Amino acid sequence: MTNYILYRTANYIVQPPSYTDPITGRAVTPPPFVADPAGRVILTQQIGDASSVAVPAGFALAADPAGHYPVGSLYPVPA
Repeated sequence: MTNYILYRTANYIVQPPSYTDPITGRAVTPPPFVADPAGRVILTQQIGDASSVAVPAGFALAADPAGHYPVGSLYPVPA
């Protein structure tokens, strides 16, 4: 068994909803923002055979035998 991490491969962008400004009555659309950056470690787990794991789109597995990347840390995403 080897320690693995599951991390984001791309920024998770959130688009806040539009609203009406109560003073001016105009519609306001806030800008999108990065809610979770690429490289954010989502999960750590010991896996015997990584090829048997189905990884969802937007995520990747990486071996982390020394446990250097706990949940919430940033893993350097390969270019």
